[in-house]
Amino acid sequence: MFLKIPPPIFVVIALLAMYGCKLFLPLWQFKTLWIIAIPLIIITVTIGFLSILALAKADTTISPFTPEKTARLVTRGIYQYSRNPMYLSLLLLLITAVFISGALSSVFVVIAFVLVVNHYQIKPEEKTLMHLFGDEYHHYCLHVRRWL
Repeated sequence: MFLKIPPPIFVVIALLAMYGCKLFLPLWQFKTLWIIAIPLIIITVTIGFLSILALAKADTTISPFTPEKTARLVTRGIYQYSRNPMYLSLLLLLITAVFISGALSSVFVVIAFVLVVNHYQIKPEEKTLMHLFGDEYHHYCLHVRRWL
């Protein structure tokens, strides 16, 4: 993997950058929208939990640094809707932070997160999974989207 920062740590860095946006780039300020944030928190936690549970049930790795240790391709449960539900839950966490912070300028950080995770984490993982599972993974990619 090219990205040597664990994705959850990258999210913490992104959250700090979002706070910086609120302080130093206070464009488009608004009040905290708890009516949106609370359901997003519930969805985020649920997706993250179901992601880890599905991988644990399949007895395969959850490490973003060792996709080559993937024992089997998981296509059931939450993975029938998203190829990367763990990253999706991290993205939703950042989107939730936008609604909590009240700084629309922090959306720039969310966009940067998607671009970086796609390029440095997901694409290398996909290449490894294609090598490991070939046509089965290709078929899965044709039917299930990368994010949602």
